[in-house]
Amino acid sequence: MWTRRGFLACAPLAAARPQRPNVLVFMSDQESALLPGPATLPNRRRIEKNAVRFTTAFCNTPQCSAARSSLLTGLEPHRTGVLTNVDRNSLGKPLSASVPSAGQVFRSAGYATGYFGKWHLGGERAAFGFDQIGDESGDARIVEQAARWIRQQRAPWLAWVSVLNPHEIYSLERVAPSLERIAPRPGVRPPASDLGNLAGKPSEQQAYVDKDQGRQTREYSREDWIRYRSYYLSLVEKVDANLGTVLEAIANLDETIIVYTADHGDALGEHGLPFKGPFMYEEGIRIPLLIRAPWAFSGERGDLVTQADLAPTLAGLCGLTWPARVGGRDLSKGSPRTDAVFLEYYAKQKWVNPIRTIRTRRWKLNWYDRGSRELYDLQRDAHETRNLADVPAFARIREQLESRLTAWRGPLAVAG
Repeated sequence: MWTRRGFLACAPLAAARPQRPNVLVFMSDQESALLPGPATLPNRRRIEKNAVRFTTAFCNTPQCSAARSSLLTGLEPHRTGVLTNVDRNSLGKPLSASVPSAGQVFRSAGYATGYFGKWHLGGERAAFGFDQIGDESGDARIVEQAARWIRQQRAPWLAWVSVLNPHEIYSLERVAPSLERIAPRPGVRPPASDLGNLAGKPSEQQAYVDKDQGRQTREYSREDWIRYRSYYLSLVEKVDANLGTVLEAIANLDETIIVYTADHGDALGEHGLPFKGPFMYEEGIRIPLLIRAPWAFSGERGDLVTQADLAPTLAGLCGLTWPARVGGRDLSKGSPRTDAVFLEYYAKQKWVNPIRTIRTRRWKLNWYDRGSRELYDLQRDAHETRNLADVPAFARIREQLESRLTAWRGPLAVAG
């Protein structure tokens, strides 16, 4: 349990560490750790029983490709070279196979390696150390292929399973042309703020509503957002069902490291915003992170972690040495991160709006390269409704956080 002093009191270890544990990384797409209501997730609960749950885990950036590059390499996006999405309509550059990644490290250690589902990093996955490649033709097929491959293996193996949901939230209007066709679910909370809260916030956020994907939900009422959130929860439940298919293929869970995580979150209607874009609100950057390795740790940990910590943690749990320096930490060593994480954002397709973020236990500062700033006191304003960046009483705090961001790295890009 996490104590006020920040130390972890570990539960008794359930078993001795397997000599060569198998590894399953199961990753959803666009799943926030801050779900807006109750969801039925029996398979998640199944692995939670003997897993460590990181309660304040963050994506390094709320963009698919860049976040995935951090998960696989243990590096921050500005070090992987993948700053934004890698697709036809974006500025993203593919991940280079010269950057050590999980598939390469585990294959070189004698593991059979398989990658199933969404990749979104360019290049050929075989070059990144994966011997078996599944396709991306729907979540049911993705998990069936992964389960079949796992059953065929003789330990040790690494299976990276990347399903597509709840990313289908982008197809909400296609799936349900009339929002009234979506039944509100019991217990689903409406957003704590609406578009009116963008006053006093960086102009890029209003531009997202006026000119980008925020236009789709600009006229949403409180009831519409409840339906949006209800549909989102149903997609998360579909992910859980697919997780179950893969878990059933594993012969011995106690000899397998099981990770459940996501690439990034979703805005979920907070501040009137859908999906993801040039903003760093908690719903978009907080991700689920469960690691089931009962011989190493269990319970809850409240230290600040990022997805760049996953790759070195998996290597550490398996007794492997990562061949290069990484930005992430081996979380199995039990030493908590000091007091802050540093996050970044670069662009959405070809719309460049770089942001640097420092997030401590109490404060968050978002510094847009074009000059805008946001400062939130998360202890008193958990929903990030009041921007304190220009409030004189908080000038010293802002300056201290700005200094730390500058020390971490300079601007992400030249403002233009």
